[in-house]
Amino acid sequence: MYRLTDSPSIIVRLADGAHIPADPDNTDYQEYQRWLDAGNEPEPYQPPPEPVPQSVTRFQARAALHLAGLLPQVEALMGDPATDPLARIAWQDAQEFRRSSPTVLAMAQALGLSEQQLDQLFTTAASLEA
Repeated sequence: MYRLTDSPSIIVRLADGAHIPADPDNTDYQEYQRWLDAGNEPEPYQPPPEPVPQSVTRFQARAALHLAGLLPQVEALMGDPATDPLARIAWQDAQEFRRSSPTVLAMAQALGLSEQQLDQLFTTAASLEA
């Protein structure tokens, strides 16, 4: 099987990820043409996903949590004396939050967020402006 790319002059062979130029003298391209002639259709081009932002500002983080309905839970967690004091200090004083920080990962775990949900929070946060 094959997949189209964003370039009309390149096809991807899915079996091994090879990028095949649309060159009639190329044996891989000739094989692709025979495959098409047999009535097959390549998979459509799929643009790569947008990269997840790796840091957001304090405002963006808090606003994204608010929009997701999670801000009261995070504030309660940070108000809990059993919460790691360093996490509470980071919540109060950090000017930016990094996706890979131990504090962010611990908060996500405490909230029961999946990796995808955390990625979505960062994506939403990065889109917000004060």
